[in-house]
Amino acid sequence: MKKRFLILAVLIILPVAVFADWGIGGAAFYKSPVLIGQPVDLGNVNVDQFSFGGDLRLKLGWFQAEALVLYSAGEVDSLSAYLDAGLALDVAILRLSLGAGPNLTYNFGESSPTQAGLNAKVGADVMLGPISVGLSYIMVLNLDNGFHVRTGSGLLGAQVLFWM
Repeated sequence: MKKRFLILAVLIILPVAVFADWGIGGAAFYKSPVLIGQPVDLGNVNVDQFSFGGDLRLKLGWFQAEALVLYSAGEVDSLSAYLDAGLALDVAILRLSLGAGPNLTYNFGESSPTQAGLNAKVGADVMLGPISVGLSYIMVLNLDNGFHVRTGSGLLGAQVLFWM
């Protein structure tokens, strides 16, 4: 059974990998008070509010899958992975995207070591040939008692990707 699953997975992934556009690059995100209704105080901005990491995207037609890995330093250092799938629409030199998926966080230190949840991401990229420069906003989703967006945990970020 495992061999059949592996063969089927390779037969599906191989054509997608050949015909899809791949983008890889870096990202920087900020715990955004602007979009969650808190006042902005530039005196309180410090490195603990930033996350840095890598971004990998696969685009096939209107479908886009993304893996974003961010390292956050602060009271508790953490490594977070945001795995999103959704739609990406190309309009002239703009690529508008909307996606959702799981997020996994590993905390270094004394707090609970792992956390898991769901997220939604909206983004806009300017396509400059094989390079794209974009802005994204990531929101945490809460599905316990219906569908709710937790506005106290948004991330506003910028990415630079190189497309193959």
